Amino acid sequence: MKLLLPFDGSPAALRAVEFLAGHAGERGAFSALVLNVQKRPLTLWPGPSATVGAMEAALMEEGASVLAPALAQLAAARVPAQEEVRLGMPAQVILHEARASGAQAIVMGTRGAGPLHGYALGSVALRVAHGGAAPVMLVKPHDRLPAALGRRLRVLLAMDGSEPALRAARLLLDWRSWLGELEVHLAHVQAPLPTLQALLPPHDDLIAQWSTRQGEEATQAARELLRASGVAQHLHLSAGDAALELRTLAGQTAADLLVLGTRGRGAAHHAFVGSVALKAAAAVEIPVLLAA
Repeated sequence: MKLLLPFDGSPAALRAVEFLAGHAGERGAFSALVLNVQKRPLTLWPGPSATVGAMEAALMEEGASVLAPALAQLAAARVPAQEEVRLGMPAQVILHEARASGAQAIVMGTRGAGPLHGYALGSVALRVAHGGAAPVMLVKPHDRLPAALGRRLRVLLAMDGSEPALRAARLLLDWRSWLGELEVHLAHVQAPLPTLQALLPPHDDLIAQWSTRQGEEATQAARELLRASGVAQHLHLSAGDAALELRTLAGQTAADLLVLGTRGRGAAHHAFVGSVALKAAAAVEIPVLLAA
């Protein structure tokens, strides 16, 4: 398993390093490419190339200095790691390196959450998620990290019946060699029933929505997949604001990781992740995997 770990020295990036350094499973289950991106110097007027070269050399040296604590922590945890310093725009370089290195996932820190209606995860993290180069694991500065990553992991998997959500379930199974033995809590959150509909005489479609049938149908394929793989699973059906419900379930189940299947690349703002996934990722206090 090859992971790309962008590192800028921030508290969130340090927390992402702690996430990987805390791996308690088999040594060599994964390796990390630790990447620092330095922005190229902006020159408004043509100048001697030697001056630009000296500036870029200084930036490369600065990048290596920034990486030093991350590499030291990973080495102490006996995590195989390589270092790379690049010049350019962070999100673009991260996406390029993910594709060029064949990284199977990007593990990166991102700033913490604000109120749900003013949620923020960081512009670089969002651009990387939009880029679709690999699944993205987001770690916030104050996230509770798994106690036994690599041996066992309790996962909250959001399911809406879509193919991306099912792909996320398959991805978890493929990653058991570095995640560890899985216990999966499948969560399906129905939209709240509008007041007007609640007052009208019931219809078959409304009855189906508010029965367990909708949730069971939306999670059936994933439940069968997990059962066939011998993975322990639990089903949670609820109604309300999806982000708030997932935050509550994450606490109630003591989940180590929230996994959200996303829709894939899109040109519209937030089209890749969607507002529900963004709100949930910002609201929970555990790492979040966005799996396209």
